[in-house]
Amino acid sequence: MVDGLRLPLAVLRRRSEPRTVVSDVLFDDLRVGDVVVVDGRVALDLEAEARGSDVVVSGTVRAAWTGTCRRCLAEVVGDVDLAVREVLAHDPDGQFGDGPSGDAYPLAEDEADLEPVVRDAVLLALPLSPLCGEACDGPDPERFPTRSPTGPGSEQDGPAGGDPRWAALDVLRDAGEAIGDDGS
Repeated sequence: MVDGLRLPLAVLRRRSEPRTVVSDVLFDDLRVGDVVVVDGRVALDLEAEARGSDVVVSGTVRAAWTGTCRRCLAEVVGDVDLAVREVLAHDPDGQFGDGPSGDAYPLAEDEADLEPVVRDAVLLALPLSPLCGEACDGPDPERFPTRSPTGPGSEQDGPAGGDPRWAALDVLRDAGEAIGDDGS
């Protein structure tokens, strides 16, 4: 639970203007694979407004992230800067369960918890497999070849060469070639 992201509904409903939330908040587990939010710090500039029985949250969410390039394994850094507009609604039928359902986040009886809105927005915006640049060639092919040689004279010329785990498939391939040679 992140402090400062729970807003009392009584205060929201009494105000004619939206409640502004401008702050930096710390999350302890904002990560997708190897990509992690730097120091767990997320900058918020949000407005929460009661509209009837619902609460509408809108504004921006910003966070810096770091990860590993999927090709060359170098460190990659980036920023998440996104617009947020979400609805928190009461759950009269018990349809929400443990998380968001449909187009709205659950709204408690006495407070609006903005943490799931912020957490989901940041996690969904983080890259799954970042790339340091479109021109990234990956590892040095001379020092770290990504493919095994397969031409004539290579060690992969027959069932004896290559990875022994594929030997069973080599036998099937050889049997298929033998059937094709006979014409049957």
